[in-house]
Amino acid sequence: MINAAIGASLLILLLAIIRNPAQADDKSDVLAANKAFERAFSNLDINAIEALWARDENVTILHPISKAPLIGWEGVRKSWEGALSRYTEISVTMNEPHVSVGPGMAWVVGVEKVQGRRPSGEIVEFAALTTNVFEKRDGRWLMVHHHGSRMPQ
Repeated sequence: MINAAIGASLLILLLAIIRNPAQADDKSDVLAANKAFERAFSNLDINAIEALWARDENVTILHPISKAPLIGWEGVRKSWEGALSRYTEISVTMNEPHVSVGPGMAWVVGVEKVQGRRPSGEIVEFAALTTNVFEKRDGRWLMVHHHGSRMPQ
Protein backbone atom coordinates (compact mmCIF):
# COMPACT_ATOMS: atom_id res chain seq x y z
CA MET A 1 0.00 0.00 0.00
CA ILE A 2 2.80 2.42 0.93
CA ASN A 3 4.73 1.46 -2.22
CA ALA A 4 1.63 2.16 -4.33
CA ALA A 5 1.22 5.58 -2.70
CA ILE A 6 4.89 6.39 -3.23
CA GLY A 7 4.65 5.21 -6.84
CA ALA A 8 1.55 7.33 -7.44
CA SER A 9 3.24 10.36 -5.87
CA LEU A 10 6.32 9.89 -8.04
CA LEU A 11 4.13 9.56 -11.14
CA ILE A 12 2.29 12.79 -10.30
CA LEU A 13 5.61 14.54 -9.69
CA LEU A 14 7.01 13.23 -12.97
CA LEU A 15 3.93 14.38 -14.89
CA ALA A 16 4.26 17.83 -13.31
CA ILE A 17 7.89 18.04 -14.39
CA ILE A 18 7.29 16.94 -17.99
CA ARG A 19 6.56 19.96 -20.17
CA ASN A 20 3.05 20.47 -21.35
CA PRO A 21 3.10 19.83 -25.16
CA ALA A 22 0.62 22.67 -25.75
CA GLN A 23 2.91 25.07 -23.89
CA ALA A 24 5.89 23.89 -25.99
CA ASP A 25 3.85 24.55 -29.16
CA ASP A 26 2.87 27.98 -27.83
CA LYS A 27 6.51 28.77 -27.11
CA SER A 28 7.44 27.89 -30.71
CA ASP A 29 4.53 29.97 -32.02
CA VAL A 30 5.54 32.98 -29.90
CA LEU A 31 9.13 32.67 -31.09
CA ALA A 32 7.85 32.54 -34.70
CA ALA A 33 5.73 35.67 -34.09
CA ASN A 34 8.79 37.43 -32.65
CA LYS A 35 10.86 36.43 -35.70
CA ALA A 36 8.09 37.67 -38.01
CA PHE A 37 8.24 41.00 -36.19
CA GLU A 38 12.02 41.20 -36.74
CA ARG A 39 11.52 40.48 -40.46
CA ALA A 40 8.74 43.05 -40.83
CA PHE A 41 10.84 45.72 -39.08
CA SER A 42 13.94 44.80 -41.10
CA ASN A 43 11.89 45.04 -44.32
CA LEU A 44 10.55 48.47 -43.28
CA ASP A 45 7.08 47.01 -43.89
CA ILE A 46 4.39 48.85 -41.91
CA ASN A 47 1.65 46.54 -43.23
CA ALA A 48 3.50 43.44 -42.00
CA ILE A 49 4.12 45.11 -38.63
CA GLU A 50 0.45 46.04 -38.39
CA ALA A 51 -0.60 42.43 -39.10
CA LEU A 52 1.43 41.24 -36.10
CA TRP A 53 -0.15 43.62 -33.57
CA ALA A 54 -3.42 43.58 -31.70
CA ARG A 55 -5.16 46.77 -32.73
CA ASP A 56 -6.99 48.16 -29.73
CA GLU A 57 -6.79 50.90 -27.13
CA ASN A 58 -4.67 48.82 -24.73
CA VAL A 59 -1.55 48.18 -26.85
CA THR A 60 1.58 50.07 -25.79
CA ILE A 61 5.04 50.88 -27.05
CA LEU A 62 8.28 52.43 -25.83
CA HIS A 63 10.94 53.04 -28.48
CA PRO A 64 14.57 53.83 -27.59
CA ILE A 65 13.83 57.51 -28.32
CA SER A 66 10.43 57.60 -26.55
CA LYS A 67 9.90 60.15 -23.84
CA ALA A 68 6.65 58.53 -22.65
CA PRO A 69 4.70 55.35 -23.35
CA LEU A 70 2.36 55.48 -26.32
CA ILE A 71 -0.97 53.84 -25.61
CA GLY A 72 -3.54 52.65 -28.13
CA TRP A 73 -3.22 51.37 -31.69
CA GLU A 74 -3.39 54.82 -33.36
CA GLY A 75 -0.36 56.08 -31.42
CA VAL A 76 1.53 52.80 -31.76
CA ARG A 77 1.02 52.71 -35.55
CA LYS A 78 2.11 56.34 -35.93
CA SER A 79 5.21 55.60 -33.86
CA TRP A 80 6.09 52.73 -36.24
CA GLU A 81 5.58 54.98 -39.26
CA GLY A 82 7.97 57.47 -37.67
CA ALA A 83 10.51 54.79 -36.73
CA LEU A 84 10.52 53.32 -40.24
CA SER A 85 10.89 56.75 -41.85
CA ARG A 86 14.18 57.26 -39.99
CA TYR A 87 15.87 54.50 -42.02
CA THR A 88 16.44 53.60 -45.66
CA GLU A 89 17.75 50.18 -44.57
CA ILE A 90 17.64 48.37 -41.27
CA SER A 91 18.39 44.97 -39.82
CA VAL A 92 16.91 43.96 -36.47
CA THR A 93 17.76 40.61 -34.87
CA MET A 94 17.39 39.23 -31.38
CA ASN A 95 19.94 36.58 -30.52
CA GLU A 96 19.04 34.09 -27.80
CA PRO A 97 15.55 35.37 -27.01
CA HIS A 98 14.08 34.16 -23.73
CA VAL A 99 10.42 33.14 -24.19
CA SER A 100 7.99 32.73 -21.30
CA VAL A 101 4.44 31.51 -21.85
CA GLY A 102 1.48 31.78 -19.53
CA PRO A 103 -2.24 31.25 -20.09
CA GLY A 104 -3.07 33.44 -23.10
CA MET A 105 -0.01 35.66 -22.65
CA ALA A 106 3.67 35.42 -23.47
CA TRP A 107 6.73 37.63 -23.41
CA VAL A 108 10.07 37.60 -25.15
CA VAL A 109 13.09 39.26 -23.57
CA GLY A 110 16.46 39.73 -25.20
CA VAL A 111 18.97 42.04 -26.80
CA GLU A 112 18.15 43.30 -30.27
CA LYS A 113 21.03 44.16 -32.55
CA VAL A 114 20.07 47.09 -34.76
CA GLN A 115 22.05 48.10 -37.82
CA GLY A 116 20.74 50.68 -40.22
CA ARG A 117 21.27 53.51 -42.63
CA ARG A 118 19.54 56.86 -42.26
CA PRO A 119 18.29 58.85 -45.28
CA SER A 120 21.38 61.07 -44.81
CA GLY A 121 23.61 58.03 -45.37
CA GLU A 122 24.66 57.87 -41.71
CA ILE A 123 25.28 54.33 -40.48
CA VAL A 124 23.62 53.47 -37.16
CA GLU A 125 24.47 50.48 -34.97
CA PHE A 126 23.27 49.83 -31.45
CA ALA A 127 21.96 47.15 -29.12
CA ALA A 128 18.57 47.49 -27.44
CA LEU A 129 17.32 45.71 -24.35
CA THR A 130 13.93 44.55 -25.58
CA THR A 131 10.71 43.13 -24.23
CA ASN A 132 7.90 42.04 -26.54
CA VAL A 133 4.59 41.00 -24.99
CA PHE A 134 2.08 38.89 -26.89
CA GLU A 135 -1.53 37.87 -26.25
CA LYS A 136 -3.16 34.86 -27.84
CA ARG A 137 -6.27 36.05 -29.67
CA ASP A 138 -8.34 33.80 -31.90
CA GLY A 139 -5.48 31.29 -31.99
CA ARG A 140 -2.82 33.85 -33.01
CA TRP A 141 -0.08 35.40 -30.90
CA LEU A 142 -0.36 39.17 -31.40
CA MET A 143 1.96 41.80 -30.01
CA VAL A 144 0.43 44.05 -27.37
CA HIS A 145 3.58 45.73 -26.10
CA HIS A 146 7.07 46.49 -27.41
CA HIS A 147 9.77 48.13 -25.33
CA GLY A 148 13.25 48.77 -26.64
CA SER A 149 15.87 50.71 -24.67
CA ARG A 150 19.36 51.39 -25.93
CA MET A 151 21.96 49.47 -24.03
CA PRO A 152 24.37 51.68 -22.11
CA GLN A 153 27.74 51.97 -23.83
